[in-house]
Amino acid sequence: MRRIASRGMVQVRGVTYRVERLEPQHYAVVRLLDDVEMGTFRTLPALRLEPRGCDDDLFLEIARAALRFARTSGMIRAVTPPQAEQSPSVPQRSPSTSPPPALA
Repeated sequence: MRRIASRGMVQVRGVTYRVERLEPQHYAVVRLLDDVEMGTFRTLPALRLEPRGCDDDLFLEIARAALRFARTSGMIRAVTPPQAEQSPSVPQRSPSTSPPPALA
């Protein structure tokens, strides 16, 4: 029995599908209604579809929904941590451009 790494669910045309990760950038799609595998797709180097249980157009919609709703690692983006806020550096004035001292 293979171990399933579910990436979540997507709904297309009123039917819910489970997206399973088979290996990096390789996913299987299973229809929840009857647990039938609809096909597989790869995300890198380009989107490659291998539909089995449905027509090509429907499977393309399912794969696009998985990508759009971030159910694949192809959509994970590296987030750079925010840099520490730096106080704006104020240039020091030379004595000749400093305002004169206040007279009392």
